[in-house]
Amino acid sequence: MFFKSDKKNQDQVRGFSHLGENFRFDGEIDCKGEIEIAGKIKGNVKAKKLRILETGIVKGIVQAEDVEVLGHMVGNIDSKNIYIGNKGVIRGNLHFENNLTVLEGADIFGHVQKNKKDKVKRSDTDKVKYLEHNKIAS
Repeated sequence: MFFKSDKKNQDQVRGFSHLGENFRFDGEIDCKGEIEIAGKIKGNVKAKKLRILETGIVKGIVQAEDVEVLGHMVGNIDSKNIYIGNKGVIRGNLHFENNLTVLEGADIFGHVQKNKKDKVKRSDTDKVKYLEHNKIAS
């Protein structure tokens, strides 16, 4: 009963982690829930939601559904939604799917690209068009 799997619970964020200002970490972080970084991280970060606070510094590749940068980020971000605060500093490429919000004063040096939500390959759509055309022709 305590470990009953429920679709509703699977969609929720699984926990919250806060890495304080004095926290220093060198390595990979893989968090199933939300993580808030106020310290320094050197390594890749993967999370459901990531928030880099004003005192936080992340050097590595970030993959998360939602990323909020109020501090410093050196490396690439791949996310559905990216929010960069007015004191946020980015040195790397931003790849987002839905929304990119950049407040006045933010400092970004890198490439920004909106990824398509539709994951259908061009070759697959060409095959469908070819099959539809042949069906009509016959």
